[in-house]
Amino acid sequence: MLAEALRLTTSQEDIDELTAQLEAELKECEATTVSYKNKLKQFMMENEIWQISELNYYWREKYCEYLKHRMSKTSCELYIKTFDRVKLHSLRKQPPIILAGKRQRPQYADEILYLPYHPNIEIAERFFKENNKNLLAWDFTLKTAEKLKRQIFQVLHYFIENAANSERMHAQLGGLARLYDFCVLEQIEDLEKLEIDQIERFQKTFTTEYQRHYYAGVTYWCGRALFMEAEEIHWDANVWYMERMHLQPERIDPAAPVMSLSFAEVTNKENRKLLQKYLRYGIGITNLSISSLRTEFLVVRKFLGDMNQPETENICMVTEQQMDAWLRSEQQREVQADTFNKKVMCILHFFQYLQIKDYITAIPFDPNYYFKKTFMQHHDRSVAQETMDQIRRNLYRFPEEVRLMYLHLWGVGLRISEVCTLKGNAYYLQGKDAWIQVYQIKMRTYKRIPIPMTLYLLMQVYITKYKRKAEEYIFQNRNGGAYRKTTFQQTMKRLCEECDIQNGEYLFKSHDYRHTLATTFYDAGVPIQSIRDYLGHEYEEMTLQYMDYMPKRIENANEEYFKRKSLASCLRKGVENGEQNLYQGNDTVQSDCVDETAGEVYNWGPVL
Repeated sequence: MLAEALRLTTSQEDIDELTAQLEAELKECEATTVSYKNKLKQFMMENEIWQISELNYYWREKYCEYLKHRMSKTSCELYIKTFDRVKLHSLRKQPPIILAGKRQRPQYADEILYLPYHPNIEIAERFFKENNKNLLAWDFTLKTAEKLKRQIFQVLHYFIENAANSERMHAQLGGLARLYDFCVLEQIEDLEKLEIDQIERFQKTFTTEYQRHYYAGVTYWCGRALFMEAEEIHWDANVWYMERMHLQPERIDPAAPVMSLSFAEVTNKENRKLLQKYLRYGIGITNLSISSLRTEFLVVRKFLGDMNQPETENICMVTEQQMDAWLRSEQQREVQADTFNKKVMCILHFFQYLQIKDYITAIPFDPNYYFKKTFMQHHDRSVAQETMDQIRRNLYRFPEEVRLMYLHLWGVGLRISEVCTLKGNAYYLQGKDAWIQVYQIKMRTYKRIPIPMTLYLLMQVYITKYKRKAEEYIFQNRNGGAYRKTTFQQTMKRLCEECDIQNGEYLFKSHDYRHTLATTFYDAGVPIQSIRDYLGHEYEEMTLQYMDYMPKRIENANEEYFKRKSLASCLRKGVENGEQNLYQGNDTVQSDCVDETAGEVYNWGPVL
C-alpha cells in the first residue's frame, strides 16, 4: 500500500532519476554478477526502494518470498547472497560513529537486528559468512518486557565485543538466544533478578551434553555484562561482580579473587534487601578484605536461609526463642569451637548493623551465653620426609612454573597466596646471602627472609627467560594476572597422583609445608620468636599451633635426659651402694646414686 501511494505521488521524471541513481549504486557493487543484480533492481523498483541503504532484514524476507514463486530453492539462495553482498557494500560506505576514539553501538530499536546488516561494518563482516543462522536474527519486536529486550540487546553487543575467541562467542550467543526465548516464555522481566528456581528450570531445557557444556554459564555472563556496563552500580541485582567495585588493591587477594557474590539464595525478598544493604556497608565503609567480607556474608546468608521466614516477615522480627533454637542447633554440629564462635560473631555483626540503622531496637541474643570454650590446638600436619623425597625425585616431570612454586613451599615455607603473587623484584642479594621480599596479603605487610642461593639462581633464570618486569607477577595465568591458588592445588594433586606419590593416595595441601618447616626449625633449636618472624605471624600463639606436637624436640630431650645418672637409673629394683630405692619412699634422687652399668630399669610411668 505504501509503495502504491508513493508511486501515485512520484512523477515519471522523478522515477527515472531515482532509477538511474539505483542502477549507479548497484553498478558500484562488483561482488556479484549483472543478472543477479538486475533481479534485485526489479524487486526494489517494484517496492519503491531507491537506495541500497534502505534494504534491511524485513525486505530480505520479502525478497525470499518474491523469489520462491519464480525459481528453485538453489537459485533462490544465490540471489539472496547477492542481496546480502549489496547490503554489505552499502554498509562499507557508511561513516562510523566514533565517540572518544571508540566505535559506538547502534541505538536500540523495536525491530529485528540482523547481524550481517549490523551498522558496525566489522561486526557485519564477521557474521556475513556465519553458518549458524540461528545466531543472526534477533527479534526485538516480541511482546515481552521492554527492559528484558534492552538487556538482551546490551548483552548481545557485550558478548560480540568482548569474546576471547570465535568459539566462546558462539557459545555465549547460543546460550543468550535460548535464554531470551526462555524469558519470553516465562514472562521474566529482568535478567539481573533471576531467581535460583528460574535458572534451574532454564538449565533443564538443555537436552544435549553440548548444550549443557556450552550454555550453562550464560546466566552468569549475562548478569556480569549488565552489572559491569551499568552507568551506576546496580545494588539491587541478585549477583554482584566484584570487578566493578574498584576496590583498593590491598583488599583483594589476586591469587584467589572473589569474583562474585550471589544473594539469590535468600528467597525472602526483604531479608535479601537487608543483606544487600549490609554488604554494601561492609564494602563502602569498612576496610575489611573482600575475602573476609565474603566469609561473613556466607555465614549470614546461610543463617537467613535457615530461618526460612515467610514473605510477610523479615529477620527484624525474629524472637529470642527463635535465635536460641537456631544457635543451639548450630552448637550440636560437629565443628570446632573456634569455628562456631566465629559464626556467632558474624551473626552478631549483622544484628549490630541492623541496630545501628534502627531496623531493630535490641539484639535478640547474648553471644557470651553461646560461645564455646576454646583451647590452643596443635595440628599434626607435617609432611612425611619420605613423601617429600618422592615428590622431589619426580619434580622434573612437573611443568616449569609448578616446579618452582613447589620449591617455595618446601624450601621457604611461604603461603601459596604469597607464592602466586611474587613479583619480578622479589629477589635480591645482600652481601653473600640471597633474600626474598614477600607481600603478605593476609597481614597487608611485607616480610623479608633469607632463601637458598640455589633457589635465587633458579628464579633469576626463570625471570630472565620469560622477561618478567619488576612489578609483574612472576607466575601468571592466561590473562597475565596472578597464578590462581586453586589452579596450583588442582595441578599438584593431579601430578602427585600421576607420579604415584604415596601409592597414589597422597592428598596435597600446600599449607602443610609451612607446618613442616616450622616444626623442622623448632626441632633444630630455633627460638619461637624467630620462627614467628620467619613465618610472618603476628602472635606467638599462632606459631605454637604450627608445632606438630614437637615430636623430635621431645624425643631428643628425653634421650638426653635419660643418659644422665638420675631418675631412670634409680628406678632399678633393689638398692646399690647403700642408696634407698624410690619404691621405698625416698623423695630425693641423687645424680650419683648408681653407676652407669646399672641393670634392668623398670617402667617409670606408675611411679610418676
